[in-house]
Amino acid sequence: MIEAKESVEELIERLHAGGIVDFHFDLLIDLYEKRDRPGVLVSHFLPEFEAGDIGVLGVAIYVEDRYLPEMGLRVALDQVARLYAEVEQTKRFAICRTFAEIEQARAANKIALVITLEGVEPLGEDLNLLRAFYELGLRSVGLTHARRNAAGSGGIFKARGSPCDGLTNFGRDVVRECERLGILIDLAHVNPKGFEDIVELTSKLLIVSHTNVRTFYDIERNISDEQIKIIGQRGGVVGVNAILVTPDPKTSTIDRYVDHIEHVINLIGIDGVGIGFDFCEYLLQQLPEKVQTELAAKLTTPHFIPDLTNHSHARNLTRKLIERGFSDEEIEKILRGNWMRIFKEVL
Repeated sequence: MIEAKESVEELIERLHAGGIVDFHFDLLIDLYEKRDRPGVLVSHFLPEFEAGDIGVLGVAIYVEDRYLPEMGLRVALDQVARLYAEVEQTKRFAICRTFAEIEQARAANKIALVITLEGVEPLGEDLNLLRAFYELGLRSVGLTHARRNAAGSGGIFKARGSPCDGLTNFGRDVVRECERLGILIDLAHVNPKGFEDIVELTSKLLIVSHTNVRTFYDIERNISDEQIKIIGQRGGVVGVNAILVTPDPKTSTIDRYVDHIEHVINLIGIDGVGIGFDFCEYLLQQLPEKVQTELAAKLTTPHFIPDLTNHSHARNLTRKLIERGFSDEEIEKILRGNWMRIFKEVL
């Protein structure tokens, strides 16, 4: 008897069975801003996560400019507190500190949440606070966002012009302490000289949780071919971002997103690429129009991919990967396997 050929939708179902890993999502900032509306994790986010078969999320602590410097630590701690409070109310999530806990969460059909830090502003210049956040579950640290802080400077959203200075003494201490504690060091957003300094200071694998390649969008916030190769040489993973895929809104498509994935693979192989969607359109839409305009002037105008704007669209990406000729094994590594290898090695 001839077996019926597997349909594309059946193939997607099979490829998603282990869950997708997205290692950068600005969840905590929204939980904090909606702290007077308990239950938002389940009411707003869970349906999208389930529709996209999300299995593991890197959920970032990020403090907006308006809270700095005086309230940086307080807001960051409140974000973590809100996450714990929200997770406590449902059996569908688990905050995970180790690879074993991630595996246990997935076995129990829970979405594993790994706390990350985007910019060390909450630490001020107090290295002891890094240990405090580690005890709360922090397992990945990106030193900067687009601005300067006590650790170093972020890469700007232009082809050139980022600050030429590298890490400060405090930034170097943060990197060393992350390696000592077993915290992943994330090179997303850091300026080129800071990137070099981190590479020189470290010996273990390095990651970029969310970025795009400069070949298709030449800004310093994105990652160069040489930087991609360094991540590959260290056995790390580059998470591909769904926002800065192109400066031209007309070419902001899933095909161009996959172009970024292919570019990383061509440089460092299939084991070096993962997902770091950075879905944040919902956050921008909540801001006053004046603030949106100010952000666009300060950073850049993001061009969102119409059919890849939130986690419920994840199957659209998988469908495109199939269409582009990726094998089942390659797709599973992109969607899940490569990040899981990182967690197993470090956490």
